[in-house]
Amino acid sequence: MNKEQALAVLKNKDKQIVKLNHILAILEWDQDTVMPLYASEERGEQSALLSSLVHKMSTSSEIQESLDVLDGCDFESDIDNALVRYWKKELGRSLCLPNKFVEDFSKAKNSAHDSWLRARAEGDFSIYEKDLDKILSFAKEKMSLFSKVGSNSSRDLYDVALDVFEEGLDTKTVDLLFDDLEKTIHCLMDKLQDIEVDDSFLFSKYDENKLHSFCLSVIDRMGFDHNRGIVGITAHPYTTTLGVDDHRISTRYSDDGLFDPIGSIVHETGHALYEMCASKEEPIRGTSLGTGVSMGIHESQSRFWENIMARSKAFWSYQYPYLQENIDSLKNVPLDLFVRAINKSKPSAIRVNADELTYNLHIILRYRIEKELFNGTLGVHDLPERWNELSQDIIRYKVKNDKEGVLQDVHWSMGEFGYFPTYAIGNIYSASFYSSMCKDLGGNGAVDSLLSSGDYSRITEWQSDNIWKCGATYSPSVLLDRVTHSKVDAEPFKEYLVTKFSDLYLN
Repeated sequence: MNKEQALAVLKNKDKQIVKLNHILAILEWDQDTVMPLYASEERGEQSALLSSLVHKMSTSSEIQESLDVLDGCDFESDIDNALVRYWKKELGRSLCLPNKFVEDFSKAKNSAHDSWLRARAEGDFSIYEKDLDKILSFAKEKMSLFSKVGSNSSRDLYDVALDVFEEGLDTKTVDLLFDDLEKTIHCLMDKLQDIEVDDSFLFSKYDENKLHSFCLSVIDRMGFDHNRGIVGITAHPYTTTLGVDDHRISTRYSDDGLFDPIGSIVHETGHALYEMCASKEEPIRGTSLGTGVSMGIHESQSRFWENIMARSKAFWSYQYPYLQENIDSLKNVPLDLFVRAINKSKPSAIRVNADELTYNLHIILRYRIEKELFNGTLGVHDLPERWNELSQDIIRYKVKNDKEGVLQDVHWSMGEFGYFPTYAIGNIYSASFYSSMCKDLGGNGAVDSLLSSGDYSRITEWQSDNIWKCGATYSPSVLLDRVTHSKVDAEPFKEYLVTKFSDLYLN
């Protein structure tokens, strides 16, 4: 076959695989929301079967033969070149993984997710320990297999894991970024530690239904399309795509603080808007490119909305009166006091509830633990103790129990080692994107005026034109350079944090 025929074959197989992955996502969503407890074992078998089918199709002779023909070809379309590039990398990884390994890993993840839920509910790490140890072994083996592909051959296993979630990322880069960021954050924390901020009104009882209604009105203004997405309630907020026109976000109202569920749903909507736009855009719709390019870029979009937008005074100058109508405890709380309260920085236990400043320390903690787990200096059995030790050193918080410590996150039960750093990398990206957006839209004041008006369309149009519509066409580094004309750099984020917290509490 010629290159046009080979490209057509590749595109057809790619769309079939995307559909299968969407079906897998449906099973996972169902498991997290409504699936009965006793269905867990069979669900694991179902997921394993589908995972096996995806793996077989991803390594089929049709894909291999088409890529052989396309090797070295250069197309006029960036999209065609990106799809070939994606499948060269995907095929290399898939061929490394025996089908039995894929099935067994899928079953192990299902079991680990179940034991994590039980351990979390009972606050007992031992319930989860064996399954987590098995997941870690699978994850290491997977990265070891990946390390045999292309340029990965000389890389440490954890560098390979980082590259899975953020192409091109490695420990050398992350160490420099995180060490620098940690110093800046600790310096700010030292300056803020004696500042008294009253946030007691954020922890008063509220009507969950009224708050949920308010949250839905916020994401409506952000552009969430309810004809293409729904909102569910789960133990752990997340976003998933079940189809090109089926995007699901989840939130929770089990946390003590009033702002936590607001921040959570705004965060997840940032993810969803990216997916909604990318999956709608022709010709990447329904392809492996019709999604976010990386977890770091994805997190930049969610953290941008959760923090830079939804913790700003400009945002709340429009939204606050509507929140006051729904939350009795806020009736007599002035806007300025509310804004100071939702930005209050204090060491805390739970990552998803952490303030904008200290959140990054939660990620640095997890990053250092993952490195130790992968290099063998830390075993799973000693994980709770090490977690608690690093929490005091990095976050400056003394962990009271495993539920608010090592058991708080779902990611490791899913084998997603290397994922956590992308949250802080996303924060770093978000500040760089924000800086570029402000320049394009007329400055910080112009963006604030848009937020104050309640009309976010110019903001989301900028995001769509510059980031979302591209889907996964460009690598993270190329996309960053196209939008900001720079490489990954912590300076804009550090400057943003120093300016924001100084203006709020120190000036």
